[in-house]
Amino acid sequence: MQEAHPDVEPDAERLNAEHQLTVRIAWYYYVNSMTQQQIADRLGITRLKVNKALATSRETGIVQIRINSRLTSCIELENGLQELFGLSRVTVVPTPDDPKMMFRVLGVGVAPTIHEQLFDGCTLAVGWGRTLRQAVLETQSRALQKMTVVSLLGGMHYGSANNTVEIASSFANLFGGAYYYLAAPIYAPSAQYRDMILAEASAQDVLDKAKKADLALVTVGDLTERSLIFELGMVSPADRQGLKAAGAVGDLLGRWLDRDGVEVNHPLNQRAISLPLEDLKRIRKVVLVSGGPYKAEIIRAVLLRNFVHELVIDETTAQQLFDRGI
Repeated sequence: MQEAHPDVEPDAERLNAEHQLTVRIAWYYYVNSMTQQQIADRLGITRLKVNKALATSRETGIVQIRINSRLTSCIELENGLQELFGLSRVTVVPTPDDPKMMFRVLGVGVAPTIHEQLFDGCTLAVGWGRTLRQAVLETQSRALQKMTVVSLLGGMHYGSANNTVEIASSFANLFGGAYYYLAAPIYAPSAQYRDMILAEASAQDVLDKAKKADLALVTVGDLTERSLIFELGMVSPADRQGLKAAGAVGDLLGRWLDRDGVEVNHPLNQRAISLPLEDLKRIRKVVLVSGGPYKAEIIRAVLLRNFVHELVIDETTAQQLFDRGI
């Protein structure tokens, strides 16, 4: 009888599938803070298999301080979106089951970009919001001589971890730099008052520094009630309805855009205190970090305007953008 000889090594496809499963389990456990049982239930495998995969991820170096491997599906989307929108780099991170975890996974996704692109004497320009607050928490600190951080828009009149001032100061503290901010609200009471504020020497100084930034970090807001700008009451329900009627799909730096990325005809756009969007093109590198399917339309609108060089986004939203195309 002929002896059966099993293959010495499993085929490459099975090895890749096992690797992908291990990376996905590691991401859910270390980044999404899911329990081993939750992961097992989600993936339809045993808890023992989850435990072994976590051990493997540590032994092989997939998990160190961060997960140093990404899913093939994410990488394919990165390449597709990069080509579709002419971006220099795209980072796609797995979408969390819990929407509240979206800010954290995006923060984890953008942190390496922040860390690697800053240098002595550089200028970092920042927006505001929960995603950038999480990016601060996920970014490793180091000393950078003569680094400057500047805000790209006005803020709230009270302290908040998500406010423009706190975002700028937190990044400055991470690297031992100085920070500058616009001492004004996001929206002035009138267009005339906005022009007066922007004409002040202090405001001009901040905006001039922003235009010359080496790196800018921005996010976008949508028109749903979950958007921070509505949650905090910075835009009234009446204005929200007016923005919808004007064709807005969301905002970038407090400026409301339609589906093609064009600023809509609405009074809020005449009252916004922020860097003019066209001036973003003067910044050496602009990184948009944002996610959630409800933000797909405003993300696409911004990408169409060629303001952005790099994108950090979650997998589900990335797939939605890729499927829709230009």
